[in-house]
Amino acid sequence: MKVPRQVAETPPEQAAGILAARPPRYALGLRVAAWGEMALFFAIVFALDYFMFGGKRFVDVSPHPYWIIVLLISTQYGTAHGLAAAAVAVGALMVDNMPKPEFGQDAFQYGLDLFRMPLLWVVTAVILGELRVRSLRERDTLVQELTQSRSREQTITQAYQRLNATKERLETQVTGQMRTVVSSFKAAKAVEQQDPAMVLSGAADMVRSVMNPEKFSVYTLSKDGLEVTIRNGWTQEDNFKESFDPGTPLFQAVVGSQRFLCLVNRQDRDLLDDQGVLAGPLVSRETGNVTGMMKVENLGFLDLNLSTVENFKALCEWVGASHDTALRYQAARSDSVINHDHQLFSFGFFPRQVELMTNLGRRLNFEVTLLVIRVENPDDLTLEERKKIPAAIGAATKVVMRNTDMAFDYERPGFEFALLLPATPEKNMSFVIAKMEEAIKGHVTTQVPRARFSLTTQVLHKHREEPARG
Repeated sequence: MKVPRQVAETPPEQAAGILAARPPRYALGLRVAAWGEMALFFAIVFALDYFMFGGKRFVDVSPHPYWIIVLLISTQYGTAHGLAAAAVAVGALMVDNMPKPEFGQDAFQYGLDLFRMPLLWVVTAVILGELRVRSLRERDTLVQELTQSRSREQTITQAYQRLNATKERLETQVTGQMRTVVSSFKAAKAVEQQDPAMVLSGAADMVRSVMNPEKFSVYTLSKDGLEVTIRNGWTQEDNFKESFDPGTPLFQAVVGSQRFLCLVNRQDRDLLDDQGVLAGPLVSRETGNVTGMMKVENLGFLDLNLSTVENFKALCEWVGASHDTALRYQAARSDSVINHDHQLFSFGFFPRQVELMTNLGRRLNFEVTLLVIRVENPDDLTLEERKKIPAAIGAATKVVMRNTDMAFDYERPGFEFALLLPATPEKNMSFVIAKMEEAIKGHVTTQVPRARFSLTTQVLHKHREEPARG
């Protein structure tokens, strides 16, 4: 049997539905299946009559076997099919098989005996067929009503779903506005810090709370251009630049012209060059100083609107003002020897002390080693957790350091720390690292369990082997 193409190209569970829903085929006004059933029945009956009953077409059998097909077709397909079955049965019984009248039998009696069986078949086919037709009519009515009911049900369900989706969207919008207000207030406290690193860290929290972008970054301004400081949501597949030279169009537009760029604007699209959706300078309107750039690489389609752009501009100016203030405060206290927040030596004192110890090591021939401690996941920590780290590191270094060792803030104050270790050979650094790791577990991890640290060493001066004297 040839399977229709529509059925062959669909899954089995759908193919069954297609076959079941296909309308029946008709021939001579009747269903082909009915013709097939009648042909099969009479083929079997004729074979039995020919081989077992002498070919008399069951004239002496009561009830006659042809009743089977008449009853079956009438009750299964209706009046028209039942009459057709009765007609075929009459033809099968009487064609070339007309009985001869008996001796002394009048014409009326002969006609009654001849047409009694066909008349009963016709009457039975009409009665049972009409009953079947009525049943089919009622079934069609019920199916139509069921279809209409299901259609109304689907319409009501879709209307309810649309109404529910609108309600949930409004609830989400209201909740989001309330969350944004509360989160913005909390994040604003994080921005008002005196440490530039803490300001940028708090800025990241504020961006997540106010705009909720999928990917964003914060760049700081250096002598070489813009360098990324905070990356949020970046993956290995992303091709976002980690630095922008002063000659790049993006640098000149954001830092030089202090422009806010948006991907929606045609003139800004080439400047962004697939590096983001929004970009703006971290600028202090009071002093006019630009200290960096904030960039949003990926933002939800519905989240990119006029309100979002204005919020982004406000964030850039807010963070820029706080960052500029923190940088000026840091510059003002750069001559201070000790950072009074956590009692470590300040980073401004670090280069001079390194130079002094290195020169002294060259003169007296002893090794000078540096141990750098870095926080590997600052973006995963809350503001309160970040604030605890410097003081906890200061307590941990006191356990490890000798009287001649010194602990400093390093390149990223608050997240990087350095131990200057004069007269400590490189071969002994493994013991120092092990001791420092134990101190971190005892003093830092207990207060900030989620913080992860890495320890690296640098040899600033190596011990020179003096030639043996003869």
